[in-house]
Amino acid sequence: MRVHNREWLMREGGVVVLVLALSVLLLRTAPEVITGPIPSWSGVPAAFCLGFLVPGALALLLEERTRPGGATLLALTVPLFSFSFLHSPAPASVALLAGLGTGAAVAIGTFWKNRADILSWTARFVVKLFSVTLAVVIILLLVSAPVLSLGGGLAVLLALTLLVLWSVRRVRRTETFILGPKGSGKTLLLLAMYSHLVREFSGQREEVIFAGDEEQMRIEHLLSDLEDGTLPPPTEETGLAVYRLSGRRFQVAPVRTAFIDYAGKYAAPLSRAAYADALKRIAAAVGAEPRRVEAKIRRFEYLQHLKEDHAAVVAGEMDALVPVCVHRHLETAGKVLFLIDGDHIVGFHQDGRRALTHLFGQYSRVMEALGDDRVYGFVVTKTDRIRDLAEVDDASEGAERIEREIYQQLIQISTFNEIHNRALSVPVYFLAVSTDATLRPAGAGEGNGREEVLRQLYPWRIGELARFGF
Repeated sequence: MRVHNREWLMREGGVVVLVLALSVLLLRTAPEVITGPIPSWSGVPAAFCLGFLVPGALALLLEERTRPGGATLLALTVPLFSFSFLHSPAPASVALLAGLGTGAAVAIGTFWKNRADILSWTARFVVKLFSVTLAVVIILLLVSAPVLSLGGGLAVLLALTLLVLWSVRRVRRTETFILGPKGSGKTLLLLAMYSHLVREFSGQREEVIFAGDEEQMRIEHLLSDLEDGTLPPPTEETGLAVYRLSGRRFQVAPVRTAFIDYAGKYAAPLSRAAYADALKRIAAAVGAEPRRVEAKIRRFEYLQHLKEDHAAVVAGEMDALVPVCVHRHLETAGKVLFLIDGDHIVGFHQDGRRALTHLFGQYSRVMEALGDDRVYGFVVTKTDRIRDLAEVDDASEGAERIEREIYQQLIQISTFNEIHNRALSVPVYFLAVSTDATLRPAGAGEGNGREEVLRQLYPWRIGELARFGF
């Protein structure tokens, strides 16, 4: 569920309606910006930009992070495009169609590469260019024949530009980072995500593992141990595994995400000084400039390079490599998932509330440091320990009700209430998941211990998590 969803819908819907009204008003006050007479050197670029923005707006609708901007951009362009298509002089009509084709090509390319960040940046740039060219046209018309309505049109154009640029926000690359403390279920979540990706997205995986016992961290080993009733062991402090999971969205567009498995102690925020020191150690070990290492360390191929060509020296610097890798992936991610251990909610009235108070305070600081140009998600793991999920379909109203009930319990904690308040200015989602919905809740009877029962994955609402990530 999206936190403050009603408030966001009202705000974004209000902007769309206002932009649509202003777009129509612009045509009423200054129709000459479309029909002319205007010089071709200004009218043709404006028509090209207008044509470009229509398919760009449609493509923005496909990605949840950019969907409000896409709706706002459509509200701006549809009235202008329709009027321009019917009334523009011949050169502008050709430019309009050329822009339409170019915009469609860019939209298809960015969708295929899953690069909503490039599309949002391009859309913002073209909106600015379009507004500047229209402003030039209006100013030229005012100089030749001062008319009060044209002055009003210039004011309307300025308001439209500001509203559209507010709505079409720049987003980061579609990369998801999962942050969770020790015992929060990161490894089991990885296995559930991998299984879902393989089944639903025609997925596959690649691995880069830095560990004393690499075999123990391979996905097939973790899954086979689970069949034998052995839970994944805690990740060792000097261990690091990066799993690149890839598949196809809608069976067409490729999607890819990296899952990093690391010791929970590194979930705490890293100070800039500690990060810089650790980065220098790695750079010195591999004989490279710190800036070069920082630029490349989030790339899967670079980690493969370190593994293959610098394994011996990197092995002695794992206490620096792990936090730097975690910090850098977190810093560049477009979506951040914070894990909440369901066992803390089970023990809410014992030590759970204290642990959660500290955890949410830490997460809130991370959100403050990262800023509002990304999407955040809070994921309760081990939901089967909190509620009986055996008869609850993971796509039902009952599943959503469970999420709301858990959320209302957590909002009693002041540090989580702070996160709730942050959700008014940044997109925040809340999910409750389980890797085995057949397990009985804590205290529901004998033999419900996770170590004794969990042998296979029966994921619950992992699909919602995948939709968030992709």
